[in-house]
Amino acid sequence: MPQFMPFRGLRYTQAAGPLDDLLAPPYDVITPAMQRALASKNPCNAVHLELAEGGEERYGRVAGLVRDWQERGLLARDERPMLYVYEQEFIEGGHVYRRRGVMAAVEAQPWETGAVKPHEYTMSGPKEDRLRLLQATGVQFSPVFCIARDRAGQLRDFIERTAAATPPTVTATSFEGDHHRFWAVEAGPYEMRQLAPLLAESFYIADGHHRYETAVNYRNWRLEQGPLPPDHPARFTMAAIVASEDPGLVIRPIHRLVPRPAPADWRQRLGDAFEVEHVKLPAGAAESREALLEVLETADAVALELEPRQVHALRRVPGKPLAGSVPPGHSDAWLGIGPNVLRYGVLEPLWGISDDDLRAGAIEYSHDLDEVFAFLDARPGNSAAFLLNPVRIEDVMKLADQGERMPQKSTFFHPKLGTGLVFYPLEP
Repeated sequence: MPQFMPFRGLRYTQAAGPLDDLLAPPYDVITPAMQRALASKNPCNAVHLELAEGGEERYGRVAGLVRDWQERGLLARDERPMLYVYEQEFIEGGHVYRRRGVMAAVEAQPWETGAVKPHEYTMSGPKEDRLRLLQATGVQFSPVFCIARDRAGQLRDFIERTAAATPPTVTATSFEGDHHRFWAVEAGPYEMRQLAPLLAESFYIADGHHRYETAVNYRNWRLEQGPLPPDHPARFTMAAIVASEDPGLVIRPIHRLVPRPAPADWRQRLGDAFEVEHVKLPAGAAESREALLEVLETADAVALELEPRQVHALRRVPGKPLAGSVPPGHSDAWLGIGPNVLRYGVLEPLWGISDDDLRAGAIEYSHDLDEVFAFLDARPGNSAAFLLNPVRIEDVMKLADQGERMPQKSTFFHPKLGTGLVFYPLEP
């Protein structure tokens, strides 16, 4: 099981400016427009560290920024090891949610150990970039998002007691409108005993697979240079640990956008794996959107533009095989999640799209319905889209326990963890 420990975080001081102007999302969801907007909010915004502009020279420039900001008193390291309780309050689907976790240093172990489990595949490019950044700066800027079963309830109890006992150390509202509350808790033996039951649990990566694998690669790189003590920060990665039972765990679906027209014989190509229902939507935009989501609740996917301006619900027929070349050795649960149903039941039969094609960018992805509609409107008669239901947290953990990974872009845990609340130095 993974070890975890408190750490001496590196945090913004009041001299850096309001925390509202300093937070950023993780690098992998920052668009160019967002990057420019964040950079203009404050010269110390975390985006200047997390996603600096430029070429190869940017790694050294970020390292220089970290040193400069510490020398100028804009960043300061906590004097003692801390655990950090983190709460995000946000609105999703008209409802207010709160998601709470504890940020700690979690041991970076290879997947083969089974202590920390992935649920999606990763790409090599981002890991190379993140490793270069860690090697240059010696600081991890964004936390990995982990989930753990909290069977004893100790994690939630620790968080609730902390939040009830003292006001937050810092608060902020990010540019998306989410509210962040953050408690720095000095962690001694008593606090660690409270969380000890988590040492018997596996941790599951919700978001940050690339960051976690990079932490393992960085640990290995440091070990090549010489031995490290068991509690050396370079053996660990900064992670936010959230209980799997947390009511604020929201997973958005990631829809599939195909920049090609559907073949005229699409019904035949699907075979008899699906029941296909033509759906007539109401005229109003709001009513149409609501009707789409209602249909999706009872379908495996909702197809848009397989025929011009038409909507079809696709429902798997029990016992009928998908028409694509399903790889052997996988469970029914793995094949039953929406991304795989679409990959092997629709994308391959209709367009011959393979895994290599997907890695090469044959389709696009979005968790936002407005983006889906804009995509179709920009390519009238020359595109299709498929709406999917979100993957359930129970399926994420079940498949990870079975050692089965989902395709890339299967889950979108919302909202992303904030970057800038605390950074993780990789030296004691």
